[in-house]
Amino acid sequence: MDNMKWVMGLYGIVMIAFGLYVFGIGLWGLVKKRPLVFAARQLMWFLIAMYIPITIQSFIPLFDSWGRRDPFFVVMPFFQVAIFILLVFVFWRQMTGYMIFGVSDETFREALTSALNKLNLPYEETISKIKLTGLNADLQAAVASWMGTAQIRIKQWQHVRYAKDIANSMDDYYKNNSVKVNNIAFIVYLILGIFTIAFVFAFAIFGFGFLFRF
Repeated sequence: MDNMKWVMGLYGIVMIAFGLYVFGIGLWGLVKKRPLVFAARQLMWFLIAMYIPITIQSFIPLFDSWGRRDPFFVVMPFFQVAIFILLVFVFWRQMTGYMIFGVSDETFREALTSALNKLNLPYEETISKIKLTGLNADLQAAVASWMGTAQIRIKQWQHVRYAKDIANSMDDYYKNNSVKVNNIAFIVYLILGIFTIAFVFAFAIFGFGFLFRF
C-alpha cells in the first residue's frame, strides 16, 4: 500500500500541475483580451506525465508477486512501457504545430495571411491545406470557430521549423492589432482548471484517506 500511496501522490501532483496550466491559459486570455498562440507540445508533456504514474504502478504487482512469477504480472509492466514509448513517438510526431485560442475564422485568416506575407512565404490555398510554394511544403490549418480555437502545423518534417516563425508572426499580429476575441476556449480552460484542482484536493481529503485506511 505504501507504494500505491506514492504513485497516487505522484499522479495527484501531475494533475494539479495540469490544472494550474489550463487555469493559467484561461485566466491569461480573459485578462489579456487577445488571442493566445502556444506550442501544441506543451500539452504533450502533460499527457506524457499523466501516463508515467500508470506505468510505474504496473511494476508494483511485479515486485509484490516476485516469488510467484505470475506471467501476467511479469508481462504487463513491459507492455505498459511499450505503450508509453509508442505514445511518446505519436505525440512527438503529431503535436509539432501551434495552437491559437480566442480566434474566429476571420481573425485567424487575417493573422495567418499577414504572417505569410511578412515572412515572404508565397502560398496557394486549397480546400484542405495551404501550399507554401517556395518551400514545397503543406501548411495544415484547422479552425473550430465555435470554440475559438485553431491549429497550424507543417506536414513535411524537414520544414517544421517554419511553423514556429509563422506562429511568432501571428502572435505579433495579435499584439499589434485590435481583434475581436472569442472567449469560449478560455472560459472552458478556466473552469477545467478549477475542477481539476478541486477534484484532486477532494480526493486527497476524502477518497485518499478512505482508500488506504486499512
